[in-house]
Amino acid sequence: MRLQSDHLLARDSRTACEWQSFTNDQEKFAETFPDVMGRLALLGVDQSTLIDCSEVIPIAPPLPASSRPHFPAGKTHADIEQACADTPFPTFPTDPGPATKVAPV
Repeated sequence: MRLQSDHLLARDSRTACEWQSFTNDQEKFAETFPDVMGRLALLGVDQSTLIDCSEVIPIAPPLPASSRPHFPAGKTHADIEQACADTPFPTFPTDPGPATKVAPV
């Protein structure tokens, strides 16, 4: 599944390399995402009308130490739409088995 906003951020020349840097750095993503998402969510919003209920959002558990980036079955490096001009996309293994199917939304 791909969100249209993610698709655009991943391909915009101003954000593509930073976006790509998250692919093999889960810790960096986990540290950066909440602040950035919070700022994006508040664009054009009168913050004085909001109620802070952030304490109900659980902290995501860390990935197991053995967990590594990978492509789902049926996808490979050849499926990447390279957008970062400065750095090649990292090479990841592909999960074995039949192609992963995502149900239509």
